[in-house]
Amino acid sequence: MSQFSGTTVAPRDPERDQQTLDAIVAAVQSDMDVAVVLSEQALADGLQHPIILTIIADRLGDEGRFDEAMGLLNRAAGLDPTDVYTWNAVGLCLAKQDLRREAANAFDHALKIDPQFPQAHFNLGAALERMGDHNGARHHYEQALRFGPDYPDPMGGLASLAVRRGEADVAKDFALRALAIEPNQPTALAALANIELNEKNFAGAEQRLRALMNNPGFDRFDRPTVHCMLGDALDGQGRTREAFAEFQAGKAGFRAAYGPRYEVPGRENQLQLAQRLTAYFDNAPKGAWSSPAPLAAGEDSPARGHAFLVGFPRTGTTLLEHVLASHPDMINIDERATLRVIEDDYLGDDAALLRLANRSPEDAQANRMIYWDRIHELGIATETRVVVDKMPLYSVKLPIIAKLFPGVKILLSERDPRDVVLSCFRRPFQMNAGMFQFVTLHGAAVYYDAVMTLIETYRRTLPLDLHVVRYESLVADFEGQMRTTCAFLGVEWNEAMIDFAAKARQRQIRTPSAPQVREGLYATGAGQWRRYARELEPIMPILAPWVDRMGYVAE
Repeated sequence: MSQFSGTTVAPRDPERDQQTLDAIVAAVQSDMDVAVVLSEQALADGLQHPIILTIIADRLGDEGRFDEAMGLLNRAAGLDPTDVYTWNAVGLCLAKQDLRREAANAFDHALKIDPQFPQAHFNLGAALERMGDHNGARHHYEQALRFGPDYPDPMGGLASLAVRRGEADVAKDFALRALAIEPNQPTALAALANIELNEKNFAGAEQRLRALMNNPGFDRFDRPTVHCMLGDALDGQGRTREAFAEFQAGKAGFRAAYGPRYEVPGRENQLQLAQRLTAYFDNAPKGAWSSPAPLAAGEDSPARGHAFLVGFPRTGTTLLEHVLASHPDMINIDERATLRVIEDDYLGDDAALLRLANRSPEDAQANRMIYWDRIHELGIATETRVVVDKMPLYSVKLPIIAKLFPGVKILLSERDPRDVVLSCFRRPFQMNAGMFQFVTLHGAAVYYDAVMTLIETYRRTLPLDLHVVRYESLVADFEGQMRTTCAFLGVEWNEAMIDFAAKARQRQIRTPSAPQVREGLYATGAGQWRRYARELEPIMPILAPWVDRMGYVAE
């Protein structure tokens, strides 16, 4: 008798429960909807098992009912803390919430339980790819394939990464292997579409992408990219109005998927950060910001030279980075968050900025050591080279750079504002707080205006040793521009820079500019906005002052 209810609790029938579980497992292989119904019925009947709880939790996660899903997964982990399927399901539920690091930790925990579990390797690879760690993603895709030789999803993942590296033949091989096993494997199909775009087979890419649009294997984070790719395919055929509609659909999808993370009432977004910093530095005490903190007594720089390459996204920073990387005396850091640990302490409010302005040489040295330790953790040898740290939106963080790195050089990349904003709107960036500002055309223009206003404010108030490299000038007079840039950085011009595209084809490029950079210099990157002049009309009042200020022709 139950001491609480006064009713008799009937003992469970182990054989019947096992038959139920067997039926659920069989349904998973053939019809997931049936598996969910059977699991819900079993749970209502009082059968508690990790399989049942994870299946229901997965469906709740698909419906956006994350709190309920995580509650069931916690119950599953309580029943068996060593159940690898439960921890894999926890990771999937976190990934659906765009909690990338937390998801990666859950998949990593699953692999500590079973290092040969292919699904956890694949899912960890996918999480790392979304976080921009392509080397880590590749390792875990390969491990998933090692322990699951006929598992098509890691083949698709490896195809996608090969496209990023510009290895079309490798990508095709992995994609076709995946499709031979699963004809609708979405990542493999997307990789083939990307190859067709890169090869300028725009009609073929359009056909493949339209077939992909409703592929059930794509989730809400992936489908917007297909819209943007379809926009590129239509753009390549001169169908700009249709293309623009696809860019709009893609960015609306990104906003719906990532809005819960980046549109949080009461939390400062990147636009508001830029506006707040502009207001502060418009009125900042000049003496506190007129000079950088000096080196501490006995301190030497661990690099021959040091520069930051900044600018608004899509201004040509990736092109310039790879030109510089072809010089034997320079080494580049490609969009790694090298200042992340430092920046959290200094940009939060006026009090934090005041602490930055008044750093002692010893405190500044401690921050520099954190920075250089991060560089060395990436396996970058700095002693004999000029280190170029490229991160476009570090332009917002120039106060940190100016106050912590005496003698640092700043390369500022510029490009026609109309081309910049259009390109930011049409590209399916790896999402973060900055890239979220591009989910609407108006938002991209407003953010451009805010960041460029902030940069102008910094140039008036901070001790910046700064050199502007304009994209159009670089294309028109490559050697002249690069000779001037080399002189600014303190290195001799080197003929190897002329063949930068060949070297770029051997490097992993982490940005959407990869296909263009591997082609070398091309003049078609300038003036693309003209084909979308009608669509850009609503934002021209925002951009026109910058067009005029930079000396571009207003049309």
